Amino acid sequence: MKIKEFCDAYKAKKFMVTKNGIDEKIEYLRKELELKEYIPFADKRELCATVIDACCTKEGGLIKVDSVTRYIIFTISIISAYTSLEFSSGEEYDSLDEYDMLCEAGLLNPILALIGDEYATCNNILNMMMEDVIANNNTVEEVLGHNLGKVSDALDDLIGAFADKVAEMEFDPNQIDFDKYKGILDLIPKK
Repeated sequence: MKIKEFCDAYKAKKFMVTKNGIDEKIEYLRKELELKEYIPFADKRELCATVIDACCTKEGGLIKVDSVTRYIIFTISIISAYTSLEFSSGEEYDSLDEYDMLCEAGLLNPILALIGDEYATCNNILNMMMEDVIANNNTVEEVLGHNLGKVSDALDDLIGAFADKVAEMEFDPNQIDFDKYKGILDLIPKK
């Protein structure tokens, strides 16, 4: 079910707590959301990898994390994986608008509460995977390697340009006054 349709239908309902103490709102959510109690570990790992790809960028050899994007993408992914709710992609609404719709209707926290321990498990997996990405990529060696690669490329370009200029010069060793440069030659260590 699309998020807007679900929010509109939810807002139109009047909920009560019955004499037996059953919260009609929670029962309605359980029924309408077609809640999955468990998804396989491989699916959880794939969900977390998608979140990491969306919130991490590499700048200057370092991995940078956009924590707000991480939270939004993770929350949307969890709701999509565990319920029948469908977030739009490039349609009339974008996922952030639909996230806001769920919040405005007071549905986000109850939905996440129904997902319960599975939300916490996925969040733990995401935290472990994020720590691995940062630990494996934000090392001194990685940063030095990245920046030394840039320096090496710049030196290659400079040496190439210098070699081209020297090749263009007319050079006659017989016209060099070596006495003039003798002091410089004395600075060069002899083997």
